[in-house]
Amino acid sequence: MTDIRIAVAARKGGVGKTTIACGLASVLASQGRKVLVIDLDPQSNAAYVLGTNPTALGTAELLLGGSPEPLEADTFLHVFPGGPDLAGHNIQLLDPEDLADIIKPMAYDAFIFDCPPGVESLERLGLVAADVALVCTDAHPLAVMGAGRVLNELKLRQQKGRRGAKRWALALSRIDLRRSMDQALDQQLSNAYPSIKRLIVHQDSSLAWAAAERVPIMQYDANCKGAKDLKVIADWVLNG
Repeated sequence: MTDIRIAVAARKGGVGKTTIACGLASVLASQGRKVLVIDLDPQSNAAYVLGTNPTALGTAELLLGGSPEPLEADTFLHVFPGGPDLAGHNIQLLDPEDLADIIKPMAYDAFIFDCPPGVESLERLGLVAADVALVCTDAHPLAVMGAGRVLNELKLRQQKGRRGAKRWALALSRIDLRRSMDQALDQQLSNAYPSIKRLIVHQDSSLAWAAAERVPIMQYDANCKGAKDLKVIADWVLNG
């Protein structure tokens, strides 16, 4: 099985990026794929949400040449925690291709990079290591602006023939169609980015409860609305 590498990015915080990254990881693991989540966020939210120790050695040590052990969140689901050391000077000096090189010998079927908001050098490590990118946004104007910046970076890298994700989609997060702003978001993005696939994760309390109870969503409620949306995203990631 050829591995697939997925970056989940938003540029703005609080738009549901980690929920989508961890939910997608749970879906792929439930399908029997061996999945590694690499948390690039100094806040280490992915490790927390997946029920592992968010303060354990993880991504920073990996990037600096160490050999931390990935933490097991489920039978086929492992995670390298983020943490404040990702904000260190030595990490900021890394080449954008370093993460891609580091994970090359690792035996996983899927890698998911949970990119941080507001730290472009860390985000770039994930985007460059990825085959596919999910750019998350909700209906907030600043979230739409942040998504646009990520899309511009992806497009520029592709135009220059540089290493990195070759296809990407917008992931509309926490959508509640009873809200007028959410109703307008899809059309707004369709007008701005007519050729880019748009995927939707609806507002679903099960996703929030799974994160609060630190249980992967496919263990918590595999049939909830959010899990069904994430299965659609997984199908697009795997099959285009």
